[in-house]
Amino acid sequence: MPVTYRYHLRLADPWRLDVSGQTCIVLAPGIRSSLPPAIHTDKLEKNSDAGWGRFNAREQMAELEKSITPTLSGYASDPKHLALVREQCRQTVAEFVKTWLLKEDQWRTDRFHTIKVIFSDETDAIPDRVEPTLQLK
Repeated sequence: MPVTYRYHLRLADPWRLDVSGQTCIVLAPGIRSSLPPAIHTDKLEKNSDAGWGRFNAREQMAELEKSITPTLSGYASDPKHLALVREQCRQTVAEFVKTWLLKEDQWRTDRFHTIKVIFSDETDAIPDRVEPTLQLK
């Protein structure tokens, strides 16, 4: 069944921007799954075979249908799925911060050469050892 998973950061959660030389270090909130996932029902196919062990095929199908959204919501939030989108989210945050900083009068275009993005759940990340997310120069 085709499903679209979406992810977001809560802007109301704590953010911190630090400066180290010409590097802007962004300590961003954790990535969250936007729930529920979008299930493409136009592509949904249902099939139930009759047999000696399936006396209540309709009831079983109804129970299966009820479990789809909770199951997919669990998948959306599991670490494996979050890992699949983490680097794209990191790039998006870096681009957002770049655009925001450049619109502020006090930030010159030559102020930063790199932006590093670290998410709040990356507790073992050491800013000096993190690779730049975005090179500005």
